[in-house]
Amino acid sequence: MRLENDRYCFQCVTKAAELTSLFDKKNEIEYIWSGDSRYWSGRNPILFPIIGSSYNKKYWFDGQEYQMGNHGFARQSEFEFVDQTKDTITLKLHSNETTRDQYPFDFTLFVTYQLIDDTILVAYRVINESKNDMPFTFGLHPAFNCPLEKGKVFSDYYLAFAPAADLVGNNPEQGKGLTKRIKLDYQLFTDYHTLTFDNLSSPYLTLTDGKHGVQISTVGYNRVAVWTPQAPFICLEPWHIENSDIAEDKPFIERDATYVLSAGQSFLTTYTIKVF
Repeated sequence: MRLENDRYCFQCVTKAAELTSLFDKKNEIEYIWSGDSRYWSGRNPILFPIIGSSYNKKYWFDGQEYQMGNHGFARQSEFEFVDQTKDTITLKLHSNETTRDQYPFDFTLFVTYQLIDDTILVAYRVINESKNDMPFTFGLHPAFNCPLEKGKVFSDYYLAFAPAADLVGNNPEQGKGLTKRIKLDYQLFTDYHTLTFDNLSSPYLTLTDGKHGVQISTVGYNRVAVWTPQAPFICLEPWHIENSDIAEDKPFIERDATYVLSAGQSFLTTYTIKVF
């Protein structure tokens, strides 16, 4: 499926509702990682109904044990096409026998992509169609090419924070006061594996070499993760979660930052991807 304007072309697929391309026709820059299992089996997964995993990969709901893969099942699911307009595409995932074996709730997850000039606005809506309260966590895991242009290398790029932010979390600037940028290199991800920024005060996080780049919005997300398996891409991940809780054996509903929807209620979250 495809959206296009004078400058940019956007594409997504029904498998996992993944964004597969955001292409600058003028500069001939592809911003979205195309995927390569030598580095990572993912591309742009939606993390639902769990971020990360849990102790021994097991979960309990009402005393019954369930198992779910890392980051949940939306990333492996086939979504249904709902609608397409001139500038939007909407897809949905409805609970089914496969999802209920892992997560005993009825739900619908809607994903809408909207192309607005140089920006993709992405909206996610979760509806609890069960009779019981439904716990879940939610996050995104988009992967962007880095470098973006031929002749560039990964270490030409940096993360920019505007305005400068006091970076709390697993990162080299923790406790050092206001930070405007973090220079990237692969050693950084050997030392920290995944950079995390908790309750980020900057409304945007930017990946750039000073000329071209990607900016994601972070407002409303209490953690932003940044990760690469030392590959030619980097993931900028806004999460609704605080800790992954994988070291403790606790009920799903007691995990940090778990949302609980009552029957019939819905949850809406959005973010933007702006390219330049």
